[in-house]
Amino acid sequence: MHGEIGIMAEAYYLPPTRKGIDDVFGDEDVPNDPLAGGLDFQRDIGIDAIHVAGDETASDLSVRAAKLAVDKAGIDASEIDLIVGFTSIAEDFVAPTWSAAGIVQRELGASRAFVTSNNTGGCASYHATLSAVCAVMASSDSMNTALIFAGDKAPPLNHAYYPVTVVCDGGSAVILRKGHPRRRILAVEASTVGKLHDVLYAAGYPHRDPSDPCAHRWLHMTGDYKRFNEEVIPVNLFMFRKVMRAAMKSAGVTQDEIDQYIYPTFSSWDQRAFCEGMKIDPSKVYTRGLGAHGHLQETDMVLNHVDAEEDGTIKDGDLVMLTTNGAGFAWGATILRQ
Repeated sequence: MHGEIGIMAEAYYLPPTRKGIDDVFGDEDVPNDPLAGGLDFQRDIGIDAIHVAGDETASDLSVRAAKLAVDKAGIDASEIDLIVGFTSIAEDFVAPTWSAAGIVQRELGASRAFVTSNNTGGCASYHATLSAVCAVMASSDSMNTALIFAGDKAPPLNHAYYPVTVVCDGGSAVILRKGHPRRRILAVEASTVGKLHDVLYAAGYPHRDPSDPCAHRWLHMTGDYKRFNEEVIPVNLFMFRKVMRAAMKSAGVTQDEIDQYIYPTFSSWDQRAFCEGMKIDPSKVYTRGLGAHGHLQETDMVLNHVDAEEDGTIKDGDLVMLTTNGAGFAWGATILRQ
């Protein structure tokens, strides 16, 4: 379906300031609710430190990553026909019509590009956006080069996303081009379970209680941990299987043919559960950056793919599956031929 579109270049940006995980837990309110299987959120997460953006905005992170991707591709920004943001958490402004895509367009000088955003799939917004952009490119003779990007900056004291992970600030960008022979997109699948939309969410201004002494935290992540354990956990692996199998069927490949999996850096226990549940050799699941930076929302798909290429884990010709889930709730899987 997407075999004529390839990833020309991809890049990520991590702000230089780092914060140790013990400091994160010391500064933030982290629930002590028990997790399934007797896991300890703080002890067993497997993250040592994260990057924090400081004075840099989410848009700054997006622009830095986009510029790196354009430079890496060796193209002029005027060649870009379409710019789509896939950031999953709150950005510089809170409004349904606003997107950092306009800032990225301006800063790159991509004056011809149409700009918009797609961010309702949480971390799986990468797959939903990739699928939509490939469809637009395939159906239009005028859409030959696209840039998709993300820039995530957690609100102050909101990096611990109990019971899932600790998030890192950063940005990522991907350049797509028709006819590019490398990293050819063979299939993209995404699926959602709408009833779970409010298990993990940032409440937003309309939902804050003015009498609450912590009302200033109205953009912080909120979680219904009972529903997470009772409703999300039981369907998680089923939904992963659904999108992964659909992607493999569409690409005409089998699980045995997949050389490497790109998976989100949520936590060490999540990685184990995924590998055991999907019967995948852990050596084929690339999440080496977990300890160094934790979870980068939808940017995990880009960062881990870039790192796996650069350290030689992924080689030319390999069949690669990028797969993740995302609060919202959504699941996605993409298959590339390197």
